Amino acid sequence: MTDLKSKGMDSAIIPAFLKALTSLIASDPGVVAAQINQKMHSLGWNEVAIDYHCLQVALACLEQQTG
Repeated sequence: MTDLKSKGMDSAIIPAFLKALTSLIASDPGVVAAQINQKMHSLGWNEVAIDYHCLQVALACLEQQTG
């Protein structure tokens, strides 16, 4: 979450951003960062671009939650 804030995202919208990101990853676990960015932008999330590192962290968190 701190990484998103450091990239300029308002902390108030981070939970909604993460929910959308999680939903996209869950629907296509093999997705790559470029695809995530395209899909997030089509949903109106233009504030932050997801890079490889952020995607890997999100995948690891999602795997831990679904356990």
